[in-house]
Amino acid sequence: MKPNCVTAVQEAAKKLGRNALTAAQLQAIDDRINATMRRLARSDPDWQAKSTDQRVIEAAQAAMADIQAEAARKVANAQRQILKTAATDIRITEGMAQFKEGRSRALVNDIDNTGHYINGIKQEAVGNMVDLMEAAKTGEGAGFGRRVMMFLFDADNPRMTRDLATEIYRNGDGSTGNKIAAEGAKAYLNVIEGLRQRFNSAGGDVGRLEYGYIPQPHDAAKVRGAGDAAAREAWVDRIAPLLDRSRYVLEDGSRMGDAEFRALLGRAWETISSDGANKREPGAFGGNGAKANAGSESRQIHFKDADSYMAYMKDFGTGSMYDAVIGHVGRMARDIGLIERYGPNPNSQMRLQFDLADRADGGIKRDFGLRPQSYWDQLNGTAGTPQSAKLAQLGTDARNIQTFGKLGSAVISSITDLGTFMTTTGYNKLGYWDAIANLGKTAASKDARDFMTTHGIIAESMIGDMNRWTGDNIRQTWSGRLANSTMKLSLMNAWTDTLRRAFSLTMMQGLARMSKTEWGKLTEWDRTLMERRGITEADWQVITKADLTEFGGKQHLTPEAIRATNDDRASEVVAKVLGLIQNESEFAVLNPDLATKTLASGGATQRGTVRGELARSVMQFKSFPIAMVSRHWRRMLEAPQVTDGSAPVLANRVMYAGALMVTTTALGAIALQAKQLVAGKDPIDMQGPHAGKFWTKAVAQGGGLSIVGDFLLADSTDQPGGFVSNAAKSVLGPALGSVFELASIGKTNIDRKLAGKTTHTAAESLQWARANTPYTGIWYARAALDHAGLHALQENLSPGYLGKMKARSAKDFGQSYWWNPGTGMPDRAPDFGKAVGQ
Repeated sequence: MKPNCVTAVQEAAKKLGRNALTAAQLQAIDDRINATMRRLARSDPDWQAKSTDQRVIEAAQAAMADIQAEAARKVANAQRQILKTAATDIRITEGMAQFKEGRSRALVNDIDNTGHYINGIKQEAVGNMVDLMEAAKTGEGAGFGRRVMMFLFDADNPRMTRDLATEIYRNGDGSTGNKIAAEGAKAYLNVIEGLRQRFNSAGGDVGRLEYGYIPQPHDAAKVRGAGDAAAREAWVDRIAPLLDRSRYVLEDGSRMGDAEFRALLGRAWETISSDGANKREPGAFGGNGAKANAGSESRQIHFKDADSYMAYMKDFGTGSMYDAVIGHVGRMARDIGLIERYGPNPNSQMRLQFDLADRADGGIKRDFGLRPQSYWDQLNGTAGTPQSAKLAQLGTDARNIQTFGKLGSAVISSITDLGTFMTTTGYNKLGYWDAIANLGKTAASKDARDFMTTHGIIAESMIGDMNRWTGDNIRQTWSGRLANSTMKLSLMNAWTDTLRRAFSLTMMQGLARMSKTEWGKLTEWDRTLMERRGITEADWQVITKADLTEFGGKQHLTPEAIRATNDDRASEVVAKVLGLIQNESEFAVLNPDLATKTLASGGATQRGTVRGELARSVMQFKSFPIAMVSRHWRRMLEAPQVTDGSAPVLANRVMYAGALMVTTTALGAIALQAKQLVAGKDPIDMQGPHAGKFWTKAVAQGGGLSIVGDFLLADSTDQPGGFVSNAAKSVLGPALGSVFELASIGKTNIDRKLAGKTTHTAAESLQWARANTPYTGIWYARAALDHAGLHALQENLSPGYLGKMKARSAKDFGQSYWWNPGTGMPDRAPDFGKAVGQ
């Protein structure tokens, strides 16, 4: 700042009764005016024609207006924060009274309901992007090979992706001539603009770019390269020609020179390559700050067109553009949900609530063994933000290898989902026949699936979350695409999506019937369940005003029906209803809840840390049994202390437990027998001398006893490697267990050789390699691969190995093979009579 300007500013401060400004304060004023001048230079075509004094005056006036607007927003946000604090306190206090629990537990329940609320916002937003999803999935203009890649690995259609990116950059002006891409771009732009406005109306401050924004998911490792000055300069050399230089201007409106421009990009490289570590001060608080300010930072990288964006993403991006868009919508939904529930500064709100819970309960109490802070870190994204992108990727790859190597036959085990499906249907007092009919409808009817997607019921496989198995968006890397492909080819995705959609459709029909009844006339059971899910009487009054949506001869409660009421609270109610439907569908077809995700991440330990990645690896595949406890056991034990008019509370609890155990055990038996048939064996005799062992395994297979059954009832000698090796896999998790198993194979066979016994090192090593290789474990291909050559190879490597397999089956369960190991074709059909001792 020039001396005469300093004098003028000091005089102005003196007139306002302020003390003399410090050098730091003067520098802040100068920086603010300079930043405003650069902003005005980009928008005012006559900026350079103006004198220096005029530019400074206009910038100072604009900066003052900005400061006044910011001050007004701060006041408004302070008021919003007070109101949200009062609303949060009311919710928690009512929860304490209703559920007769301490403040810590009520706070965790509120955090959990906020998670459902966020999911509801995301589901509705993605449902409004059907045209974008259609554009991303279409094979128009792609050759046969590319279509195969699209099906197997969710690869992009290059032509469609290029046109879609162009249309987004040009705000869907149709300039590509590609109608599908234009409609997809408009759908996406409308959604993110609606989310931006919703965020700002809750206290946020995110501006709008003139061009359509596409997220920029940088691969920090690719950007970093060798991590030295040469790598930085190489990155700058590559990106500089791709950027819109007209957006990089000086205070006088002239474009930045090459030196200044490259210096700016160098600073951007430091931030991206270090995952933002260069901006974190040692020992500084690691919170997210005010969520209302999220996204208000100036965006430093502006590509000149879609082709430049695509070129950069090819060299330095991660995942596909579709993944980036879905991830961006998810982050916006999370930020909106947090500030709508907890105010413009959710972290500050939560620190207050933790203090209040500590005071009320005589110390913070744990829920499900976890601190409320852990639930909060899991919900707000702290746990999922990697400290080291490289370490996080290594951990993710290790888990994905286990997914594609171990879960090729998981769909057979998932027959037991029908048990939780029907149990949850009964708990919600929905029609069993409706649920069964909807299973057929969602499996066979594309119209039904499209109806669900359009109305915010989004299949997990469409957005790549796959939370049931990994908790991550698994499609973004080579290992993730192989894992997702395995799930797709094994029919696991189709099975899960069909059941969840069927339950959700049934739930929408059930809510439609209930919506015709006033709040006070609902049964005590239904009213209590609604309250526990965060739906209040005020919410229900909005729901009862909705004109229901007709489809397939039935009425459904949909987001559009609620929005059509034009109620001021429609957006909030839609988020709650969609969150409720999704959460119940994840009871029906078991998916990890917030408690399970938090526990499976080592108490919300941050990704990209040694402890965080180790915890996630140890807990891989344990989410299902933990979720059985967290969801169904807790639901059974904490059933509302009210009646539905047909049975007393205790009877309802006993019926719930009985239904869960009987259905999952029976289905576990079916799954266990199906596995025998796929392995080429006759069914196990369920009545003979091995009946006790069979039904013990059926209980463990069904999952009704959760992780207790896994540890106490499962046979740890069931897989190659011996008792110690398989026990290690159960405790350490599949990734570390696989390493231990390989070492155990070597050690065991060395001991055998020293003892003069037959060794099977090569055959067991081959089996180990197969268990970590994609596609070889897919249930319908497994037998074909075995009999096409793997059995013969194992026998050749270790003579007598197949005989040992047959002898073990005969010893353990008295089983024979209908498709003998090592033979090309089956000798006979399976003997189903063996299942009942015939």
